[in-house]
Amino acid sequence: MAEHSSFNPKLRGLKEILSTKPLSPTNETVQAVVGVLLHENASSDLDVLLIHRAERIGDPWSGQIGLPGGRIEQSDSSPRQALKREVSEEVGIDLDLDGEELGTLSLGSPMRQLDMKVQPWVYGLTRRPEIRIGPEVQEAFWVSVSRLPSLRTSTEIEIRGARRIVDVFLVEGHVVWGYTHRVLNELLSVQSTAN
Repeated sequence: MAEHSSFNPKLRGLKEILSTKPLSPTNETVQAVVGVLLHENASSDLDVLLIHRAERIGDPWSGQIGLPGGRIEQSDSSPRQALKREVSEEVGIDLDLDGEELGTLSLGSPMRQLDMKVQPWVYGLTRRPEIRIGPEVQEAFWVSVSRLPSLRTSTEIEIRGARRIVDVFLVEGHVVWGYTHRVLNELLSVQSTAN
């Protein structure tokens, strides 16, 4: 895909940092992928797309706020291809048409699946696409990246039957915690060095 010179300086700066100092190798074996999809809003700030997962029996992330993505399937030719498929299925965005890969963030594991490696891919979107949610998603919404620090708080969460206090972002009544919270914190850290 051709580079988008229309990207604002924040997206160009992120791409420069992530391409010169990759936070994780792209040839690592991973079991799942998520997309950190960024779009420049009317204030020249960046918005990131979050999803509210549908309530589903047997899904360890049922009902949680997360990033579009999912498990890599045998039919996927690569983690990148898995990400593009998952993003298309969950929110109806064609990353080949509407996005440019900026780089990767650090590999991580969700608290409920420590044996699972997840690769976050950062994409800049050339326009704010229409969202068409799939059956695994009950809602998708944008949040301003620059607002995230002001949305930091702690709350009590039930984890494996025990109640614990965890750090979260509280986004319009939605609790963003765990793996997604860690990915967004790393995005904030990288973005602060890009400005």
